[in-house]
Amino acid sequence: MTAETVTCAKGNTYKLHKEHVLTDKKDVSAKPVPVESTRAIVLFIGGAGDKESYYFSGPYGNIQEARKEFDERALTLAREGKYKSDWLGYNQVKGKQDIQRYVLSLIPYKSCPVYIIGHSLGGWNGAHLTKLMSDWNYRVQMLITLDPVGEGALVWAGSDIYFGAPDPVALDWINVKATPSRRDSSDGVADFGEKWTISCGPSLNTNVDTNHANALGLFTARIAGGKTASDLLFDSIMKEFPA
Repeated sequence: MTAETVTCAKGNTYKLHKEHVLTDKKDVSAKPVPVESTRAIVLFIGGAGDKESYYFSGPYGNIQEARKEFDERALTLAREGKYKSDWLGYNQVKGKQDIQRYVLSLIPYKSCPVYIIGHSLGGWNGAHLTKLMSDWNYRVQMLITLDPVGEGALVWAGSDIYFGAPDPVALDWINVKATPSRRDSSDGVADFGEKWTISCGPSLNTNVDTNHANALGLFTARIAGGKTASDLLFDSIMKEFPA
């Protein structure tokens, strides 16, 4: 089997997979060739104690709740082969070997639009991931950071995160910070990890009255013209794949 890359008039890149068999040279009838098109790849990256335990706490699956909400919205797109999501831990997107295994293996072509939603330490490592992927010529369409954490020296010592503040590269970046009127234990954990102070960079930088652990609440709170981060993500994908 061989693969041939073709660029169409609209700029989309496709890979044609052809099966070679012994055929009569006089047979000039049209043969069907399967074509795999691009799709939106959406990565939901959890924080500490999200996908696996962290200092004997968890896993809690906080970002998984946001993913479930969005997967339901994108069900038709998924059935049409235009959407695929995955749930990753923050430690699965650090280091070339893990990025190759858990991230790049999901992306069929570099032209596919990639959307990264990171919560807590997942927001910190996810933001670093956008820069790396951009350097490798992948197309990062949107980054959504949900109350990102990672500036504390103590959390660096005990967590598999990047040192130094991220320098995100994405067409759109939405940052949603938790500013709860009633704090809970998760807000204390975020204080320990030290929230990432973001003064400039995002196309939308906003606060939401909810607790740090509530990734779903951060993702679905109305933040811009009555729309949520989930709405803005869905709108972006629909522009790529209009009905």
